[in-house]
Amino acid sequence: MLLQETGTPVRVVLSYYGLCFLLVLPLYRLDSFALAAIALSTALVFPQLRFLINGVMDKGMAHPLVTLLISGAYPAVTWIPFMIAGMAVARLNLTEMITRQWLATAGIALAVFGYGGSALALHYVPGVAQTITAQGGKVGDLWWSDAGGFNSWMAFGDEAVWLWVASPHSETTFSILGNTGVALLVLAMSLAVSDTRLRVLTAPIATVGSMSLTAYVLHIGGIWVLQPGSSSLYLLGFLLAISAFAMLWRRAFGRGPLEALMGGAANLSRWVP
Repeated sequence: MLLQETGTPVRVVLSYYGLCFLLVLPLYRLDSFALAAIALSTALVFPQLRFLINGVMDKGMAHPLVTLLISGAYPAVTWIPFMIAGMAVARLNLTEMITRQWLATAGIALAVFGYGGSALALHYVPGVAQTITAQGGKVGDLWWSDAGGFNSWMAFGDEAVWLWVASPHSETTFSILGNTGVALLVLAMSLAVSDTRLRVLTAPIATVGSMSLTAYVLHIGGIWVLQPGSSSLYLLGFLLAISAFAMLWRRAFGRGPLEALMGGAANLSRWVP
């Protein structure tokens, strides 16, 4: 919330993550199969539930909890499936080749179903293309590109056609399935690369990944101070600077600074029965 108050154009995701972490705590002890089943179920149900709630909710209602849970940029109700899917993957033995192959296969299947299913629906489900076009949308973009943008479902009012879209931040079932599929495929490929000599080249990426919270906060801090706009040179500068910082910090101190702080707070849970 403090980062959001900096006034940067970044829609800060951390508060939404925090709520998601709390909501998934009851699932912590479940195995990978149960978690995968719950992730799939929530992906299939929650976007439709959110659509129905938004349809009857007072548009002027701006309670912080409602924003974090339902109506905000990263509503917890439609981001929980990603987190539960990640919990399921974390239960697997990722050192086994067969596990990585299954991850890649599942990733391809989900991506094809999510993005391919959306593309077919947008073109062939009766009335969908006409409604989207009438509202100023471009059917050819809404299954893959960022043409929709944050909360762009509002442009369609109560039109249920938005549920067929898979574009980024559309918060639909197709979007969740497609994005999860890409994530699983990237994970499988990254694990494969980690077993080759290319891991030397990917070391900076892995190091930044080990302190992603610190990198995220520093990234927003850099945008706040420099106000870089959309320059690709500034982006390259951010990437090089945070990679160098992470490598040096990891060598000198180990765990990232904010990761160490959060880890210390999380260790208090050992006193909970």
